Amino acid sequence: MHNSWLLLGWVIAFPAIMYLFFVAQGTDGPATADAIISIGIGVMGALFVCLYLFGDQLAGDLEDRRYAAYRSMPLSPAADLAGRMAAGLVLATAAFAATILAGVATGAEYSLRGPESIPIVVVAGLLTCVFWMVVAIPIVLAADNESVAEWVSSLVAVAAFILTGFNGALPAQSPIEGELLNYLPNALPTRLLVYHLVPTENWTELGAAPPAMPTGLEFVALLAGYAIVALVAGTVLLNRYAYDRGWWP
Repeated sequence: MHNSWLLLGWVIAFPAIMYLFFVAQGTDGPATADAIISIGIGVMGALFVCLYLFGDQLAGDLEDRRYAAYRSMPLSPAADLAGRMAAGLVLATAAFAATILAGVATGAEYSLRGPESIPIVVVAGLLTCVFWMVVAIPIVLAADNESVAEWVSSLVAVAAFILTGFNGALPAQSPIEGELLNYLPNALPTRLLVYHLVPTENWTELGAAPPAMPTGLEFVALLAGYAIVALVAGTVLLNRYAYDRGWWP
């Protein structure tokens, strides 16, 4: 139990520590630039929770054969998935919030673009976490080993962060060019959060553009589409491989 709490604390605190380490190197940029960096790292922390911790709990239940008992219970795979996701959302929110608090403590400048920014930020974060927790399910099932699943899920989170330039927060550091960063399921929510939480219009000067920032509700709708498809896929996978009940509840 003691080691579990230490691991949980480390996973939640890691992105904030990473941001503080980055700032300690000296960014020599405006406070809004630090805010952009903190959001990119904070989203990485949330994705790490969604992939690593969510996947670790599922892998542990499979490896310890708990689903043999679950199959005899009147438990819906959708309800099982919802319960796991609720816990994952709390932890992912904690990891992201800790990083933003670290940004505030070091002088990073944040500001809501308007009243509409609150629901957009909340919904974008929720939908993103839902999508990435489902991504952990096929990783766990394919690995069929808790340690391997932990390693692969961690690699996915880190690779997505690096290849998209701080999850799309700093496109110049990504090998991906053009509008694609506004459509990837890790970069799109990051860029939405940056647009609604960082008080500036000089995106090019701060390294956040090009491409142009995603500003329309169609981008939120795209995230919703990703999440809905993921929820259906996650329920199907649990029903078939964890509960052994066929391809649909």
